[in-house]
Amino acid sequence: MTSGGNNSPISESIAASQGSEHCCPEQVIVDNRNLTLAERRTFLKQAAAGLFGGAASLLCAPNVLAAGKVKTVVIDAGHGGHDVGAHEGRVFEKHLNFDVSRRLQIQLKRKGYRTVMTRDRDEFIPLLTRASISNKYRDNIFVSIHFNSAWRTTAVGIETFYYGYAGYQLASKVHSSIIRKLKPEDRGVKRQQFSVLRNTKAPAILVEGGFISNAKERQRCLQPWYRQALAESIASGISSYDSASVRGRV
Repeated sequence: MTSGGNNSPISESIAASQGSEHCCPEQVIVDNRNLTLAERRTFLKQAAAGLFGGAASLLCAPNVLAAGKVKTVVIDAGHGGHDVGAHEGRVFEKHLNFDVSRRLQIQLKRKGYRTVMTRDRDEFIPLLTRASISNKYRDNIFVSIHFNSAWRTTAVGIETFYYGYAGYQLASKVHSSIIRKLKPEDRGVKRQQFSVLRNTKAPAILVEGGFISNAKERQRCLQPWYRQALAESIASGISSYDSASVRGRV
């Protein structure tokens, strides 16, 4: 996730990612009606341990738990257009993001989900617009696809971000699925105040699929089999979350 230049050798076979900004109150808010007593206790323990940052309240608000079955998945291919995201030479994050997003869309449609892409071409979409696209739907979740970069070129691995408690449940399922299938360096599930996560009412996550700043991992990210496996594992994690949601276990 970064920014930069223009054409790339893989631009015809790949494409997309984004950034962050905006603020919510200093408390994490969760839909109390959808939590079991055990889940409320777990949430409060996590909040007390500082997992969510700031004060935490069991109230109704953004990023509430999906009520029952997930019907729509909003897929956010991060960056796009003049915002190329992270880049290394002529490898641009926006292209990798778009490719994985398209592959994920195919997998989810096969599973019977309705899918909505925040962008369906190489174009720039403002962060708040991405969130507002998701907020038009009910019974949906939001999944933002990105690839990583760091000044320390030895950094590798996959990490998944969330903001609200419902996002944490979704992130945990998706991240576990990715780690099981791809067996990358596990950088964990983390809370972050990215704009698209804070401003999206549905459970929302942001997946960082690998570091293009690391030569070995970059080559892996450029392989079609890797991007396909990443898309499949994200789709499997979504199905797992959805099943647990229907059974009332998230």
